[in-house]
Amino acid sequence: MAHIAIFLLPERGHVLPALGLAEELVRRGHRVSVPVPAPLAAAVSSTGATPRCHDTTLSFPLPAELHFAARAVFADAEATLPVLERLFRADPPDLVLWDIAAWAGALVARRLGVPDLLVESLLSSNGHWSLGDAAVPSTGFGPDVVEFFTRVHGFVGSALPEFMTGVRRRIALFPREFQPEGDTFGDWHAFVGPCLTSRPFQAPWTPPGGPVVLATAAVEECAEAAIGMPWHLVTTGGRAASNVEVHDDVPQLRVLEHAAVFVTNGGMAGVMEALHHGVPMIVVPRMTDQRLNGQRVEELGLGVVLDTATAEGVRSLVDQLASDSAISARVEDMQRMIHRAGGSTAAADVVEEELAR
Repeated sequence: MAHIAIFLLPERGHVLPALGLAEELVRRGHRVSVPVPAPLAAAVSSTGATPRCHDTTLSFPLPAELHFAARAVFADAEATLPVLERLFRADPPDLVLWDIAAWAGALVARRLGVPDLLVESLLSSNGHWSLGDAAVPSTGFGPDVVEFFTRVHGFVGSALPEFMTGVRRRIALFPREFQPEGDTFGDWHAFVGPCLTSRPFQAPWTPPGGPVVLATAAVEECAEAAIGMPWHLVTTGGRAASNVEVHDDVPQLRVLEHAAVFVTNGGMAGVMEALHHGVPMIVVPRMTDQRLNGQRVEELGLGVVLDTATAEGVRSLVDQLASDSAISARVEDMQRMIHRAGGSTAAADVVEEELAR
């Protein structure tokens, strides 16, 4: 039995998508530790993994601008690294998995001399397609951003691209077909798709009669769009109505099993969960990575990007997506590709291959 530590950005959109991998590793007899803030401990415990609770300096949602979000993540890594290093020096793992936004995890691994794997929930990069190039504004970065990345260099001990390429293998939580230039990535990059669990820590949900629309973005516009429509809206925030159901914590996977359309900001976790369930999307992006995911959704014909949400725009697109047989066929094709990618089982196989080295 190995001890595996999984470091994730301490936010639901990064923690929940990795729970299936944690659960599968526990099922195979490994001991799994996941450092998270206390509010996420129950979610981790539901998999049989051990939550290692710690504080975070982050508040969510992160800033929409890439470099401001990166600054917040960097400040949290600086603040939490001493705590996490002490924690895992006292209980060393045999292998570290770290989320692309959980830089402290990589540093813990390298300071302890432990092998590490990168878990990617953002589109990946190689010599043919670069997330960095796609995300950099056409005007380039100003001096303040250059100064910030100089600080990051000092913290991690190298430039960020070299820091990221220091891992032997990467586990991507999306299928190869969703990655731009996906066929140019070698076997060192395991495209396993989403690693889902049943999420027993969330409340049960009973589907109503008729079509369902799930909205976790543009919720006010979606609630207005639902007025007088034949579909039932499940959302977060806002006011409930006869056909609008409001949750503090939407049981997203359960709702997606019955949804006709998903309105999302376009984070990779939500996009993959929708496609896993065969649901087309309206993507209303806030952040740079969400915009790139939305562009990919649109390029592949799996949904549409809505830069400025209005009730009229949402209503029109819900009707369009729910009745477009060509989009439905492409979404079903991607759903099959996701299921073939292997999910938690394939990801755990990669982990055990690394443990056997």
